Amino acid sequence: MACIVKERDGRLAYRLFWEGYRSWEGTGLRATDRRRAQMEAKAAVMSQDMAEGRFDYLHWFPKGSKVHLFRPAPTLKAAPKTLTGYVEGIWLPRQVPPNVRASLEETYRKHWRKHVKPAFGPLPFSAITTAALVDFKTTLTAPEPKGKGLKMKTARDIIDATFRALYRDARKVDHFVADDPFTDLTWPRKEVPLPDPFTAEERDRLLDYFWRKKRHYYPLVYTCFYTGVRTGEAVGLRWGAVDLRHGKLIIRLSRTLGEDNPPKTANSNRTVPLRPEVVAVLREARPLQAGEDAFVFTTEARNALDEERFVENHWRPALRATNVRPRKFYATRHTFISLTLTAGVVKLKKLADYCGTSIEMIEKHYGKWMDDDRPEELAALGGAAPASPKPAVVVAV
Repeated sequence: MACIVKERDGRLAYRLFWEGYRSWEGTGLRATDRRRAQMEAKAAVMSQDMAEGRFDYLHWFPKGSKVHLFRPAPTLKAAPKTLTGYVEGIWLPRQVPPNVRASLEETYRKHWRKHVKPAFGPLPFSAITTAALVDFKTTLTAPEPKGKGLKMKTARDIIDATFRALYRDARKVDHFVADDPFTDLTWPRKEVPLPDPFTAEERDRLLDYFWRKKRHYYPLVYTCFYTGVRTGEAVGLRWGAVDLRHGKLIIRLSRTLGEDNPPKTANSNRTVPLRPEVVAVLREARPLQAGEDAFVFTTEARNALDEERFVENHWRPALRATNVRPRKFYATRHTFISLTLTAGVVKLKKLADYCGTSIEMIEKHYGKWMDDDRPEELAALGGAAPASPKPAVVVAV
């Protein structure tokens, strides 16, 4: 019986073995010597508790992976006869704004309608077993015509996000089921694709096109390329959050599918200082009578911008017209970060704060664009060397 500290994908976790139980308790903490030492001290206490027969799992891991084994099971209610009865009669009507984002509601409904309902809709909850989920995963990812030919990432989004979310609510909120068949379902390690930014030449070619052909959208494209704001942050930006006198804009919300929401993370709430060129572009674009609640970037009819329509009607045609390899509009952010890193002037913490992200995320996704070790940096390693180092002494044997 023991508790040990393990590392997986650069993150620390506890691995527990006691009284026939095994569990993996992730922390999400990045592996550092200090954090490892702190966790190993706690692991030693837990190991001692296990040896003395007084280990309290719920005390150490109140939200752990084995909680359901140690908490008294709630009294189960009579469940609807079929999964369709639960999802369409109870669960989906709850998954609407402001309970969830409009984009998440749309994802839930699409996954349910296209994939989960055809496979499990007519069945009772008891038919949802780990084995059934493995078969479902196989069906989703197997090549056509035997399967649907979906990518593993898409299958995981359907099963481990949407399907698991509805089953979790059936268990934790409605108390229709007690077990969790998703716990033992395994997935291949996620392969996160690297960002695919534009080159500086491609960026300039696109900006030139919008200046000449689609002048109304030039401020949007220019601002995204030279501030790295996320698409939703740009679409939701109001003039009240833009301070042209002091050259700043304030990010406090993100807009998707016509709905305003908080930004992606707590770090995303930020004040962004603007280059003089961006200030000039925005000042030129600002209408004379723009109110504080007016959108900065709009359609040509001055309506709220719809990202999908902008991409379909303006962004993709611009890529074709300039013979630039297709990439998402979000690649403007990738371009800003990668080119900033390549310049090697801005400190990593400053860039992370500016973009509303973390140093860890930049290192993880943009490492290939980070500055290589320069001679002056190598010379500083270990402190200053003697001006005239002594030659190595060779001892004859």
